[in-house]
Amino acid sequence: FGCSPGALAGSESDRLTHMTAQQFMSEHVERMGHSVAHFVASTDSSLLNWTQSAPGCEPSRTILQLVGECINSNRIFAALLRGESPERPNELDLTSETAQSEIVKSSNELAAAINYMNDEDFENDFAHPVRGLLKGKILAMGAFRNMAYHSGQINFIQILGGDHEFHMPPTWLK
Repeated sequence: FGCSPGALAGSESDRLTHMTAQQFMSEHVERMGHSVAHFVASTDSSLLNWTQSAPGCEPSRTILQLVGECINSNRIFAALLRGESPERPNELDLTSETAQSEIVKSSNELAAAINYMNDEDFENDFAHPVRGLLKGKILAMGAFRNMAYHSGQINFIQILGGDHEFHMPPTWLK
């Protein structure tokens, strides 16, 4: 950039050029949690418990059930990264408000666990109660991927409910 080393010290550019993998991953996990909360908040309340089923098939999960899975996954992955045995998750009885607050809390909890990781932890094995041994990097990114996947499902349910506007989370442009 034509700048001397340290010329941007303390600036956003400096922070980004010196961000650790843990900081990068945790920031994205936190932002995705806020994104899921934003998608819940932007969904018409009549769609939060809406479900659909094809003939002969089980009904789909509701938006609140999808968010509940994300919350539980975040907490399980955070516990594993901290070296703890995760508690067996319960199905959560969520409202729009509790879904929004709990997804943010659980993604912050996971982000804190990711920030606590040392570099070697990315390649260390962690015993997931269902998936078996998983590398730390898979756990760190797995919850992000899960939240991103379910964000798409929430957006699709919004479309099926007649809302064709894309409700971009404010964190996507920061």
